[in-house]
Amino acid sequence: MNIRILSMAIICLCFQFSVLGQENPTEEVNTQIWQAFKTAYEARNSEAFKAIHTKDVLRINDGGIKTADLYFKSIDNWQTPNNDTGLSIDFAFENRQYFRNTGYETGYYRVIAFRNEKKRDTFYGQFHVVLKKVAGQWKIAQDFDTETVGGRKIDKTFFEGASFLELN
Repeated sequence: MNIRILSMAIICLCFQFSVLGQENPTEEVNTQIWQAFKTAYEARNSEAFKAIHTKDVLRINDGGIKTADLYFKSIDNWQTPNNDTGLSIDFAFENRQYFRNTGYETGYYRVIAFRNEKKRDTFYGQFHVVLKKVAGQWKIAQDFDTETVGGRKIDKTFFEGASFLELN
């Protein structure tokens, strides 16, 4: 009987240490998803942008649901910015949770569109993403965003109330 109790105690202890020893993948996600997203989005590099998504990604926004094929075709229509136009995107997080090879993150984004070096338009939205680690790389498996929360248009107060992610 004592051997069973001892065996169970050792198993529980090993399990506890394995859970405590799990790394928080936030830095890995920041590099593999958010820095890559920012770089590809701002350059309008469709191939690099598609590479951070799973092959069966679901894209949901206020306009409806797009499966991977439709979403990737819409990204293929991106136009490279010229000298007179440009985009900047930033992220601020409310919630970031991970379990093994799955992540769920919520937050806000801010897009600044530049025209003729002087005119700027700023847009805000909320996002929810499901992340999956595929062959050692984090990917976006589901991407939802909206311009309103509870009927209220998202503005800089939402963005500034979350944890800003500083990226290059």
